[in-house]
Amino acid sequence: MDSLTAAARVAPAALRCTTVHGSLLQAKTIAGVEDRLAILNATCALAIVMGTGLWPYLGVALAAHVLAARATRDDPYLRSIWLQYLRQADRYDPWPCVRGRHGRRPHGFGRDLLC
Repeated sequence: MDSLTAAARVAPAALRCTTVHGSLLQAKTIAGVEDRLAILNATCALAIVMGTGLWPYLGVALAAHVLAARATRDDPYLRSIWLQYLRQADRYDPWPCVRGRHGRRPHGFGRDLLC
C-alpha cells in the first residue's frame, strides 16, 4: 500500500519523461561534412579520377572536403539554409503563377542585374 501512495505522489509529467539522445537532434555527418554533400563530393571525385585518370583531382576533392568540414563545424545546417535561400523568390507575389520559373523577377524589376 505504501508503494502505491508513493507512486501517486509523483507528478504525472515525471512518469511520461523520455530521454532523447543528442545525436538524434544533430545533423547527420560523414567525416565532419553533411552526409549529402560528402557523398556528392566523393562520387564526383571518383567519377573524374576513374573516368579520366586525373589522379591530382583527389587533392582538390580532399581540399573541398576540408573546407566543407570547416563550414559544417561553424554551422551544421548551412547547406539546407542555403538551399532554402535559393528557392526563395526575389519579390513577394501573392498570386499563383503557372508559367515561368519559380522566383524570377519580371522585366523592369532588376532581373539579371547584380545587387
